[in-house]
Amino acid sequence: MRRSDRIIKKLVWWAIATLYHRVEVRQAPDLTASGPQLANSSHFGGFTDPLILIYAMDRVPRFIARDVIWKYPGARGIMKWVGAIPVHKPEDGGKSSNDQMFSSTYKALHEGELVTIFPEGITVDDPSIAEIKTGSARIVLGARADGVSGIRLISAGIHYQNKAALRSDVFVDISGDLDLDQFVRDNVEPGEPEDASNRRLVRVLTDEMEARLRHAAPDFEDWVTAHSLASAAEIALRDPNGGDADVGHGDRERLARLIDDGSDESRREVIDVMEIYQDDLDAMGFSDRMLVSGLSTPSKFIGYVVRTLIIGLILLPFALAGAIVNAIPMALVWLIGRLKVADAVMATIKPLGALLVFLIMWSVWVWAGARTAGVEGASAVLLLLPLLLYALIAIFERGILLARAVRGFTRSRSLHDVYGQIRQHREAVVDAVTRAV
Repeated sequence: MRRSDRIIKKLVWWAIATLYHRVEVRQAPDLTASGPQLANSSHFGGFTDPLILIYAMDRVPRFIARDVIWKYPGARGIMKWVGAIPVHKPEDGGKSSNDQMFSSTYKALHEGELVTIFPEGITVDDPSIAEIKTGSARIVLGARADGVSGIRLISAGIHYQNKAALRSDVFVDISGDLDLDQFVRDNVEPGEPEDASNRRLVRVLTDEMEARLRHAAPDFEDWVTAHSLASAAEIALRDPNGGDADVGHGDRERLARLIDDGSDESRREVIDVMEIYQDDLDAMGFSDRMLVSGLSTPSKFIGYVVRTLIIGLILLPFALAGAIVNAIPMALVWLIGRLKVADAVMATIKPLGALLVFLIMWSVWVWAGARTAGVEGASAVLLLLPLLLYALIAIFERGILLARAVRGFTRSRSLHDVYGQIRQHREAVVDAVTRAV
């Protein structure tokens, strides 16, 4: 990679480690490493989607983005740095044409770049892919007619556990590798043009892109269905005997899609039994992971409490310091989270606001360190700031789990018969998932 791309990768890695608890990537080795490629990506998370894709892909992609972004203060320099390509949309007003976008994209593909586009055109709030526009097909067919050979098309589906929340999980499914040259040969009749002037070819290629993107991305009827099936999939994948209680977000999302692809009857059964089991867990103050891990038994519960307290005591001084130095940005992020906006908007403004206010506040602390002890002071502060923040995050997340376990244990220690019923309801979820797939 170019030096600038390596710097971008490192900065994005830091941002992702701060904003998310875990990001899982499913991608064939070196799939996005070289050659002219165009990636169609789902667009559920607004500003964070490009960050996730830069983190997940083998190289920094050239994003095609709406030209209005260039009008925001400071955005022009950032978009130029990452090599973004502006596209004009009629709804944004003005009389701009997209000739420059097409020529810039052709040039990038000629140079063997990875170009990424959000073909739905907008950030969506529904957990499904909207009908995609024909722009992607016209771009690659135009580039091929312009002399670019060997273009490969891929799809990137971004699955957010909660796109409007910080420190949630994300799964990125990058797949659907398609050889454009072979596709054109298979779908063009003798005598037909092989470029974007062939409307039938554009439509067939767009339909193929949409099908592949739907396979890679979340594509559920509504959020209730999406959350219920994902929760049921996680339960079915977790070791019921208290072994490895950790379930990958990617495995959970893929199994949820398999359930959703089944019959309406089997999908409805999974949702119904999951609702019953979730009511049990909520009443006890437990999560499925806690129940399976055996936290309801006194010995394992005490062991969990002791381990958590020891780790908490070690982290506590650092977490307190982190709370002090980050009090202002944390308060501002909390206020941003109180805004009454759509989840798609919150998915953009909350991470962007968090990065901005933390960087500003940290710059102030680094300046204070430099004023006090020169370069050594600034370096020490710059090294300590992320460590203090991560200590604060760790102790906060462990505290939530510990509080839930304590609440559930105190409510249930004398109700042994209730656990038999809860476990029966859990088995019903697993059985329903098994039948559905």
